[in-house]
Amino acid sequence: MSGDYAAIVTSVDTGLLVVGAVQAHSTINVVRDRVRAVNERHASAVRVIADRLRAGEEPTNGELFRARNLARRATGDLERRFERPVIMAIAWAWSTITLVISVIATLWWVASKGDGPAPMLVAFTLSATAFAASALLAETALRFIWALAEAGDDLEREQAQREEAAVDMDPELYHQVRRRLDGTGQDL
Repeated sequence: MSGDYAAIVTSVDTGLLVVGAVQAHSTINVVRDRVRAVNERHASAVRVIADRLRAGEEPTNGELFRARNLARRATGDLERRFERPVIMAIAWAWSTITLVISVIATLWWVASKGDGPAPMLVAFTLSATAFAASALLAETALRFIWALAEAGDDLEREQAQREEAAVDMDPELYHQVRRRLDGTGQDL
């Protein structure tokens, strides 16, 4: 190990630690926002039924259908949407631990006047840096892929909302609404 290598590794590892801290903060915000959104959707599904029961009325089939779907989707969303941030949180936690050890070990080597080549230290610092850099690149690629998947989920959600709206309407009224929305006629 040389003084130049120690300086480079310490600088790169410190930069990766800063990026890791930003990514960890971003992941925590994503998780918090997702929990809040899922809880709000679930609460709104329950609230509709509770309001009906408080008023002494039985909920309609359409309301029950929507509430069941919202509750089921909320639970599924929570499970599915936590897998992604958890994967990256584990990778960044491991990266952070190895990078901190790498920086401390390199600083220890420098503080001891750089005695000897320290091949084990070189191998460790190189491995830690390579893993953290790979995790950063993987996260960037995965975030792009997951954004595409979420766009597909949004499309499915919109289609489900249209189907739910159709449950409350008689078929003729729904047909008239669809024709209006599609711009194919001037019904009503």
